[in-house]
Amino acid sequence: MDYPNSHLLVTADWVEEHTEQEGIYIIDVRKNGYEQGHIPKAIHFSVDNLVDKNHPVEGYLISEKKFEQLMKELGVRNDQLIVIYDEGKETSATRLFYALEYFGHKNVRILNGGYQAWVANQKKISREDSRKLKGDFKVSLNQELMVKKEEEMQMIGKEGMVLFDVRSPEEYKGEKVLAQRGGHIPTAVNLEWTTVLKDEGVPVFKDVAEISKLLEGVGVTRDKTIVVYCQKANRASHMYYTLRLMGFENITLYEGSWAEWGNDPDTPITNPSNE
Repeated sequence: MDYPNSHLLVTADWVEEHTEQEGIYIIDVRKNGYEQGHIPKAIHFSVDNLVDKNHPVEGYLISEKKFEQLMKELGVRNDQLIVIYDEGKETSATRLFYALEYFGHKNVRILNGGYQAWVANQKKISREDSRKLKGDFKVSLNQELMVKKEEEMQMIGKEGMVLFDVRSPEEYKGEKVLAQRGGHIPTAVNLEWTTVLKDEGVPVFKDVAEISKLLEGVGVTRDKTIVVYCQKANRASHMYYTLRLMGFENITLYEGSWAEWGNDPDTPITNPSNE
C-alpha cells in the first residue's frame, strides 16, 4: 500500500529518471562526502546554515529574511521541484524539508534511503561541483507549522491536541539529561524518531501499516492536532516529515523543543526518574 502522500518520498530509480528534467533541483545535505561522490547535478548545502547562532535557544531556525537570502544563494526557486538527500539515517534532509515548507516552498521531496540507496542501486556518481542556478526564492510563511513556548503552554492537556516527544525513551523519562532539567512536557507521548525506519541494507521508511500501528499505539491519529518536539527540532523535523508522508494535515512543530523548555526554570515538566 502506498503512503497517503507517497509523492513526498522518491526512490533512486525515480531520481535517476528525472535528473535531466527541467525544474528539478537536487540538494545534497550530507555532512561529509560530497567531494568524494554525489548524485549527478546535486548541489551541496550544510543544514548548519539553518541555525540562528545568535538566538538564545540552541539550534533555533534562522529568520525568514536570512532563509530567503540563503535559498537565493543556493539557487532555489519557488517553481522548482526540490529533491533532498542525506546519508539515510539522519535528520539533515528532513530538517531542510521542514524549513522549506515552513517558509513556503510547495514542492519538496526526500530520497528514500538517501545516498546509501543511490550507491546500493549502483547509480552513476559524479565528483564534479554542480553549477548553482540563480535563485529567486520568495518566502511565504506558513506560521501554523511552528509553535512558540507560550503557545505550547496552552496546549498541555487540551482536548484534540497531542504533544509528541520523539526523543529517546531515556531523555523522555529524565534518565538522560541534555538541558538544565530532564523529563518531558506534561501529557506528552513518546515514540523515538528512528522507530519509523527499517534497515534493508540501507535505512528506509517502514511501510504504511507498520508506521500507522506505531503512531496509533501512542495516540497519534489524524483526527488530532499533533505538536512535535525533541531537543533541538532536528529529530522533530524528521517526524514532521513522517506525519506529512502519512497524510496527517494538522501538524505543527515546537521549534524551541527541550533546548528551550528544559532550560527554563518556570516551565512545568514531568520527570519519572525523580518520582
